[in-house]
Amino acid sequence: MSSAPVSLASRLAIAGAALAMLAVSVDLALAQSSVTVYPRPKIDRGPPPDFQTYPLWERIFGFGGAIYPDYVSPDNGTKHAPRLAYLTGGGEGRLVFAAATVDRLCQMEQAPEITVLDPPAGGRLNFELGTFTARRPDGGSHYCLGRQVEGWRVTYRGRPPRGGTTATLRVAYPHQGRSYTHVVSIPAR
Repeated sequence: MSSAPVSLASRLAIAGAALAMLAVSVDLALAQSSVTVYPRPKIDRGPPPDFQTYPLWERIFGFGGAIYPDYVSPDNGTKHAPRLAYLTGGGEGRLVFAAATVDRLCQMEQAPEITVLDPPAGGRLNFELGTFTARRPDGGSHYCLGRQVEGWRVTYRGRPPRGGTTATLRVAYPHQGRSYTHVVSIPAR
């Protein structure tokens, strides 16, 4: 049996096709296994506080001590547990719930973990980091109540049924080692 000689052009075409198939399969494998991590967006904290909300005496001798208010104060070597506040808010507009862990300067500490135990009917919950007004404590200090704090904001998207709906959320605070269950009311619009 005789075989016809294979020309150089045919060999190059076959090799090129094999390389192209290999490149496509590698691209597909990489696309299926890759994870994209986006940086945390910069949150605009607004203009710095005036002397009514952050007096000169506190700016110099207070917890922030001659430093701008976003400074996180160290423990000064005291080895005491930080005085943290575990705060909630929400119930205003689309914001149905919010939770935060803040220090004694009302600055965000480690964000709490929120788990949806019972989702709302007629829509879905969205989670985002942002600011809200602290209305209720889950524990810890009450100093930051009524102030703007930064934490998880939970909003509702969709059309709630007549009479409204509810969602059950579990909020776990890693520093505290406790969790609290909140039943959030979502009124009809």
